[in-house]
Amino acid sequence: MKASSVFFGFVSISLLCAITVTAQKPTAKYTAPSHRQPADQASRAQLAADLADFQSHPDDATLRGKIIEMAKSINPAPEISQRAQDEFTKAIAQMTSASSADAYERVAQLFEHVAVQAPWYAEAYYSAAFAHTKANAFDGARRDLTLYLAAVRPGVDIQDAEQLRRDLDRNQAEQFQQALQLFTATPTDSARLHVIQLARTMETLPEIPEAARGHFVMAVVFMNTATDNSDYDRAITEYKAALLAAPWWGEAYKKLASAQELKGRYDDAITNLIFYQAINPTDSRSTLDEIYRLKALGQKTTDEQAKQQAEDQKHALLQEQQQKERTSNEAINYSIEGRWYLVSEANENFFGGESNPECDYLIKQNFGRWEIKNSCSASKRNIHNIEAQPRQISFKLTGRDPGFQFSEVVVTLALSSDGQSLEGTAVTYDKKNLPFSNYALHWIRRK
Repeated sequence: MKASSVFFGFVSISLLCAITVTAQKPTAKYTAPSHRQPADQASRAQLAADLADFQSHPDDATLRGKIIEMAKSINPAPEISQRAQDEFTKAIAQMTSASSADAYERVAQLFEHVAVQAPWYAEAYYSAAFAHTKANAFDGARRDLTLYLAAVRPGVDIQDAEQLRRDLDRNQAEQFQQALQLFTATPTDSARLHVIQLARTMETLPEIPEAARGHFVMAVVFMNTATDNSDYDRAITEYKAALLAAPWWGEAYKKLASAQELKGRYDDAITNLIFYQAINPTDSRSTLDEIYRLKALGQKTTDEQAKQQAEDQKHALLQEQQQKERTSNEAINYSIEGRWYLVSEANENFFGGESNPECDYLIKQNFGRWEIKNSCSASKRNIHNIEAQPRQISFKLTGRDPGFQFSEVVVTLALSSDGQSLEGTAVTYDKKNLPFSNYALHWIRRK
């Protein structure tokens, strides 16, 4: 039977029922007897009290079921209020013009509201189930179809309901296969949840494919025989492969979450428990408690990591500071800059010594130019032509003093390996600019 023919047949029957209820006088079936038995009166009074309570708490499924069973035990059946009849007629009119899933879903909600006014009104549940089916809202369709079968009175033909169930099964199976193909092509979390929601609302869960079972069994083996982290990684990979083939497999989600917990991947484990909860809502309490436990472990791990990170940063800063200090010390100790004193006895060229700090030679840079100063040198003897490298310096000592028998002295000094002395030679030149003599020169860094 095509869905369109079912729909128009249903609309015709429903409209006819509505017109009959509202326009004709009640038949003998619904006519209250002039003398009711005390038990019947008590049941109707209890029904009225429960109905008032239910209308204040329309989500109370237990109370709804109680009212439905009580109404079926009362003969003739309890009357349908005029308000409920009017709302039913309006919902039928809106269903005839509905053309989209959203429109059909709104119509289904109207029928469900009618059922709140009269929970024993079987036709309201059937109509809501039909509208849900047109909207592909399979969960709601099955719920309302179940309520219809619970509320329908004995002897009523339920062939249309059975056909609607078959249509629902077929449409849902088609939707499920389409959703599964989409998920396989693009396995996003939203696509996964869509498959789970469709599977959960089916009469029976789809069978697990053999490919998924193969990956699942391999994952279990890796978990049970794990000796290091690589085995847990292999188990996680196999569980994921199983859930790619069967994204509605609740047990696989739970075991995957356990494997991820052992790896310390708490956020991933929580995500998979949420998927498990979606396919097993009846296990919601224990699953939520498990999620809270994993959140606590994750927070503890995060705090410990933050603490370790802070300690690592502190250690890194300390090392950086120590390195700077070493570099600074090296820059001082392994540079030719500084105060130096002469090791050998004073001569006519150089002066000073360890006991004469006032005669130290001060080597420094001044705006990029090197200078060597010594307050004990004769004023007419100058140090110039200074050339410096990181560990070496050379210069010339000249003077116009008539008593100065040399034209110049050329000095070359090199920094020792420990940076504490300058050692080299001083070569003297006569007035004809010819080498005359040379001698060792040794300066020590003043501490």
